[in-house]
Amino acid sequence: MKILCPILGFLLFVINLAGQEVIIPPKMIIEDPELKSFLTKLENAVKVRDKAFIIENMDPQITNSFGGDGGIEEFKQYWNWDSDSSEFWDLMKHLFKLGGDDFTSGDMYAIPYVFSGWPGHEKYDVFDHMAVTGSRVNVRDKPSLKNSNVLGQMSYDIVKVNYEKSYPPFDAPRLENVSYVGNKLWYYIESLDGKLKGYVFWEFIWSPIDYRLGIEKKNGKWVITFFVAGD
Repeated sequence: MKILCPILGFLLFVINLAGQEVIIPPKMIIEDPELKSFLTKLENAVKVRDKAFIIENMDPQITNSFGGDGGIEEFKQYWNWDSDSSEFWDLMKHLFKLGGDDFTSGDMYAIPYVFSGWPGHEKYDVFDHMAVTGSRVNVRDKPSLKNSNVLGQMSYDIVKVNYEKSYPPFDAPRLENVSYVGNKLWYYIESLDGKLKGYVFWEFIWSPIDYRLGIEKKNGKWVITFFVAGD
């Protein structure tokens, strides 16, 4: 996807002692004072659900999907903007929690780091792999925090994912009265060496093609230019 090329390659990829490749989250050192200020204001706007700030700082041609025409009105329709229950807010809070790149120069920035720092489609197919986004994240034998055993732990590992075994199933409705971002509460994963398999809670794993936010400097001002999922 051409609009993403300028923001790739900022992160450090290493092979840990177990032979697993990991993505180390950046330290978020942002030297551009205007970008730093904009991100702070944007994060605060998300916390208080400031709709006016979001729209006022959005590119008129914002990309919302890979099949639509784009634009602010499409964004409003897509995210049920007039409703107090729009999923936009919880999703954005989670993206900020994950964090973005260590940024030093250029006119483009993206959140989260899993998207902008993925090592490439050729190495790890984005439809079959995800990244663990925490340290010592438990891998369990069942999709449950209480009624399960811990099989092992992972720290920032790139892993294989089996969506068919993830929970809830594709043919099941979204779980009610349960707070989670995305389509799955639990993801069934496998380490790259195949030695560890089990369930990871949604808060600690993310796909490089799941939702991401892009901002770009246009006419001297930072604006939101895309908020999409998919590839």
